[in-house]
Order: sequence, then C-alpha cells, then structure tokens
Amino acid sequence: MSTDFSSPNITIIGGDYRHYLLYKNFVNRGFSVSGVSLQTTSHTDYHGESVHAESLCAVNTLLPSDVWITGIPFTKDQVHLYSENSNCLITMEYFFHNLSKHPPKLLIGGCFPKEVVEFSREYQIPCHDLLKCNAIAIENAIPTAEGAIYYAMEASQCVLHKSQCLVLGYGKCGKVLAEKLKALDAKVTVCARREEDLSAAEACGMETINYDELNATLGSFMFIFNTVPARILDKKRLSYIDKDAVIIDIASMPGGVDFETAESLGITTRHCLGIPGKLAPKTAADILAKQIITLLKSI
Repeated sequence: MSTDFSSPNITIIGGDYRHYLLYKNFVNRGFSVSGVSLQTTSHTDYHGESVHAESLCAVNTLLPSDVWITGIPFTKDQVHLYSENSNCLITMEYFFHNLSKHPPKLLIGGCFPKEVVEFSREYQIPCHDLLKCNAIAIENAIPTAEGAIYYAMEASQCVLHKSQCLVLGYGKCGKVLAEKLKALDAKVTVCARREEDLSAAEACGMETINYDELNATLGSFMFIFNTVPARILDKKRLSYIDKDAVIIDIASMPGGVDFETAESLGITTRHCLGIPGKLAPKTAADILAKQIITLLKSI
C-alpha cells in the first residue's frame, strides 16, 4: 500500500516488539522507514522466559531523519533510550548529539522526561507525546481490559462466571473492563467518585458503590480490578479483603495497591503495566500507526 501524501524519512528507534511491528506496518504502507535497536521477537515466549533478539541494524552513527519515533517510555533508566533489545542500547546523550546536528521535523514517543522537552524546545523540534493522545488511550482501553481479564484468570483458581467482581474507577479502561466482565456473566460492581459515572454504570446494568461504602463491601469480592492511579487499597482496606481474592492493578506507577501489605496478608496481586504492548503488540502497533500517520500529514 503506497502513501497518498509526500512521505518523510522515518526512523523508529528502540521500544518493544510493537515498535518492530510498527516498523513493518510502515514498510508495508510504502513509507521510507529505518529501524534502529528494535526488538524483533515478542518480549516473552509462552512460558514467560526472555527471548534473545538481534538488532535490526547495527549502530555506528545515527543517520539524519525527518521523523524520529522512540520507545514508550522514552527512557527507563534516565541514561539510555528504552529498548527491549539489550544488544543495541543508545544513550540519551548520543541521541541528543545526533539530533542537534540534524534537527528533525517531528519527534514522536511517549512519557518524555524533561530533558527531551527542553532539548526539543532549544532546537525547535515539534515533540508529540503519544501517551497524551486521547484517541490512543480510548483504543488502548480494549486490549488493556482484555489483558486484565487474562491476568485475573491466570492468577485465580475460580472462574469469572457469576463471580463478584469490583472495578475501581470508571474512566476509559474502567468502562471497557466492566462491560467485558459483564459480558462474561460476572456480577460486576463499579466504584467511582463522580455521580455521573455511577449513573452511567447503573444504566449499563451494573451495581455501584461510592468510596465511602468501600470498606463495608470489600470482603464480598473475589476479583478486584483497580484502574485508579492513587493508593485506593491501602493497609486498612486490604484487611477487609478475602484472602482468596485476586487483585489486578492496571493503574500507572506506583499503582493503587499497597503491594507490600497485600503480600504480608497472603492476597494475590498483579500489577499489570503496558498490557497492549505485551499481550497485543500487533493491535498496539496498529493503534500507534493510525495516530502517527495523522501527525505525518501535518508536517
């Protein structure tokens, strides 16, 4: 498939397996695209063991490019660009040095640290953080919800069918998750702060509670899904939870659970981050591609 507009030169650097699939997506669409330090196999095999992967191309020097697409997040150690390919790590300093010599028309990534924002401002490089894109967040809610259910089933000896399930938060992910649990014939209760969210959940046939009612009801749930990036399940609230219950936390770091206390109480917990890229990399890559192509048409 060829592009229907003037295609810039694109370089995808680092990231996880979805970024390699993003590279292949752009190749198939007829873009002029290069890959650096890409992870060319899925992050884990069936048994969850790390899989060795070679880089797509060796790095002696980074060639100029109109558009740079980095991993999400941009960095994890504040030194290197994030890449699941440990054979080909690139320092932020080296990356900035090369871009300063040939400033691109667009820098695309996610969770940019202040160093990237300041560098982009200094060299007048348009910088787009995909994690701030509402359209991507909405579409990613689907694989995130499916992944949360997958991890819950993996962690429990019980089925979701007719189980009491609690969804904390009714935002983008909470809404999709609650609907999918209901479709599996789980008995779903939604806990949210806003009255309009509680009303919307009730309109979809779910039970609802507010946070003031949480302590008195926590012990009745076999599955608890947290989507709120705040310490909702603290030491006190965890003491009310059934020891056979499973807590799946999909909120961004540091999550909404006191994991240390949960472990001491013998409660099974999973903090599941980056679900789309791990469990549905093809879908995640397609979601990114759609938004990035929209950005490319603007340059």
